[in-house]
Amino acid sequence: MTSREKWFGSLAGLAVFSLAGANGFSAPILEATEQGGSFTITDENDAWSNPLGPHQDRHYTHGVKLAYLVGDDVMTDLTARLNRLLCWGHQPLPGNFGFVAGQDMFTPENILDPAPINNDRPYAGWLYAGMVYQRRNESSAHFATMENFEVNVGLVGPDSMADDTQILIHRWRFPEDIPQGWHNQIHEEPGLVLKYAHLWRYSLNDTTAKFFDVIPRAGFELGNVAIFATAGATARLGFNLPPDFGMQIIDSPASASGGMNTNTPLFACYTFAGVDGRYVVRDLALDGNTFRTSQSVEKYNFVNDLNWGVAVDVGRHLEFSWAQITRSKEFHTQLQKDVFGSINFRFKFPF
Repeated sequence: MTSREKWFGSLAGLAVFSLAGANGFSAPILEATEQGGSFTITDENDAWSNPLGPHQDRHYTHGVKLAYLVGDDVMTDLTARLNRLLCWGHQPLPGNFGFVAGQDMFTPENILDPAPINNDRPYAGWLYAGMVYQRRNESSAHFATMENFEVNVGLVGPDSMADDTQILIHRWRFPEDIPQGWHNQIHEEPGLVLKYAHLWRYSLNDTTAKFFDVIPRAGFELGNVAIFATAGATARLGFNLPPDFGMQIIDSPASASGGMNTNTPLFACYTFAGVDGRYVVRDLALDGNTFRTSQSVEKYNFVNDLNWGVAVDVGRHLEFSWAQITRSKEFHTQLQKDVFGSINFRFKFPF
């Protein structure tokens, strides 16, 4: 496949996902239950996949993301305009907005070699901040949809401070494994990423919605840091499933959905499993810098994730979840699949 064919294939995929959102693929518009705000901390590390075993420190080795969403009752001029602009001919839906910030870190498998490792993933970091806007259509307790619009801006390269972060953590926890190769990381570059995701939540009826549901999703990212289209689904099974859209990992096109509403149970626990596939046109952390020559590897265009985990909600205000993600090989010289864990704390308002 030529480079031009890859670009046209990706743009076609993005158009399909956008049209899917534009035409709804959802139930009739009804008034959604007002929800409060939330503050979410997500931390991902290859060590979280095996907390009691040896740490790996390879490839996507660490990521952290903070997300703050205000409640539906905070209606600003911005959200009012977004509701009118993005309603696509329907009456405005309940929407809320918020802010995100985070840092991702990538390394080769051997972090003790100071020389460039040309057949492994380059050292790279991505430090970013942004804004997110979400809106929901809850037609019943057993069917709802959510859309996520997000823009992130930041820096790739030394000013991402990924090198400082990893070296500091290793000096504290793993003094025998101080990374030696960060001077080989990809060069400085400003980054811009636009994200869109559409999620659906299905169950058979209002009664089964408390114990089982399925959450299909589709979306894309577009920018110099990443260009990909993705689709997948998660199934949840448990007790008092919360009326949200499940856990989101850091590189999902969607951020974690918001806080509690009148339907949020006092206690909930569930297990979940899911699969995601993506078609990757560009990944700066693999392809190297956009306008400068830097270390890179030949990536695979098709990547998939398998994930499973558990989640617990306590007192309507606090949620904890853990997931293990197995990711297929991302580049041609990669020897094996990567496994990393994701832990998530969500604080739901108001208290």
